[in-house]
Amino acid sequence: MREADPIISIRPQDVQVPKEALALVARNYAERYRVCPVGVVETRAGSRTLTIATTDPSNLMLLDQLQKLTGCRITPVQATEQDIMRGIDVHYTQSYTEAPTDLLQQMGGGGVETSNSGGGNSVGSGGLSPTVATAQVAEVRGASGMVEGILQRAIAERASDIHIEPHAKTVYVRFRIDGMMYDHMSYDPSSHAQVISRIKILSKLDISQNRLPHDGRFDVSFGNREFDVRVSIVPASAGEKAVLRMLPKGQVATDLGQLGLDGRNRKLLEELTSRPYGMVLATGPTGSGKTTTMYACLSRMDSVGKNLITVEDPVEYQFPRITQIQIHPKIGLTFAMGLRAILRQDPDVIMVGEIRDLETLQIAIQSALTGHLVLSTLHCNDAAAGAARMVDMGAEPFLVASSLNGIIAQRLVRRVCENCKTPIKVSDTVRQKLGLADDNTTFYQGRGCQNCRGTGYMGRVSVFEVIPIVEAIQQAIVRKAPASEIRRIIVECGYPTLHDDGILKARAGITSLEEVMRAVYVDS
Repeated sequence: MREADPIISIRPQDVQVPKEALALVARNYAERYRVCPVGVVETRAGSRTLTIATTDPSNLMLLDQLQKLTGCRITPVQATEQDIMRGIDVHYTQSYTEAPTDLLQQMGGGGVETSNSGGGNSVGSGGLSPTVATAQVAEVRGASGMVEGILQRAIAERASDIHIEPHAKTVYVRFRIDGMMYDHMSYDPSSHAQVISRIKILSKLDISQNRLPHDGRFDVSFGNREFDVRVSIVPASAGEKAVLRMLPKGQVATDLGQLGLDGRNRKLLEELTSRPYGMVLATGPTGSGKTTTMYACLSRMDSVGKNLITVEDPVEYQFPRITQIQIHPKIGLTFAMGLRAILRQDPDVIMVGEIRDLETLQIAIQSALTGHLVLSTLHCNDAAAGAARMVDMGAEPFLVASSLNGIIAQRLVRRVCENCKTPIKVSDTVRQKLGLADDNTTFYQGRGCQNCRGTGYMGRVSVFEVIPIVEAIQQAIVRKAPASEIRRIIVECGYPTLHDDGILKARAGITSLEEVMRAVYVDS
């Protein structure tokens, strides 16, 4: 028997990698599975052999998966994890920045530099060569270049959040993309203090204070694309951790259909928000799209014939002809104070960014009962829990029942990538768990491709439940019924739940059953 060829060890960052090889494996896939393409060869017969650097060349399942993904014969070579991540940073960033649609070229061939004009910090076009890889930037321009490279890559990858996490032996930079966390790169802890200081300078924070949490913001401008970057820094055991939230300016979806509201849910919400007074609440965990839904409701209203005012923290998107107030708790401008001030401004429609305390809740209820339409958000699991939560906060049950028009609950699920969507067979276990009928409905899953960077998903959509406060629910609220009883009434009334809307979107091929189970499934 012929002996297997010996495994070669290489350093991917030192190899010249053709673009054809990089195009076969998406960067997110490479980072997730710690692999780096290093070469591709085409035979006379027309087949191709792709050479892949991996930490475990004996992992046959990974090699088989790569073969199916790329359509190539796979030749593995050995490399350390550190060298693989370095190679990914070097080769993928260079490949991206040399492409015609490169983000840096859209910026005018520049990097990022600070400007203090206009009363706020901003990041705009500078003089960083587009051929400099993100991992090399720290060597070229220190911490400033490191931060610039991270921001550039985050925008290129559609990241909503950047996490910079210090540990004893390394610092990890991770991106949240379509709600899921992915590793981007890592760097030596010796550079971390300078990186955090650079972020603090951009955000106008005190660089000498590293024992207390910080909150700040700055603007990023890449060509005609502008982002508001919200910064949170907290002290951790190995150093300060920074989270940067990327908010694109002027790119909020204001069409209910785009958000995932259609059919009966859309009609219910349009009816609830067309009433002249009362309260409509959007509920769900942090990052579930509640504020975007409220913005979409506001955008449908007559801002010329009515006086629309909001009080928010932060003001995420600017709207014409709507007065938007940013709260400042440090100087005493809280949601409650802002809401009191709004009531003296002759409002027709009021949006309160979030109800966090009893005082704000009581003022919002009184506003809804005295001829104003109030939109707001509340952190809880679903619509049934929303009403119970208001009572738990200390509001009088009869006032809650009288003021509420309806409650929305929502979650974000990932969309199946249209480019690699494929039908799947649903197991009996999943059918039983989700209560699916054994019919001929086809469900879909993404295989993973270049468009979706190997994840099988591209973008997100909301699943909703929109519950009007009918008489049976009002009576339950007045007698302080638990959320489980209100939930039972909702089902008896025939209103679609989060679970129902999730299954409906999975049947339509918009999302997958896996996403429904991850985000909205509740074992009742």
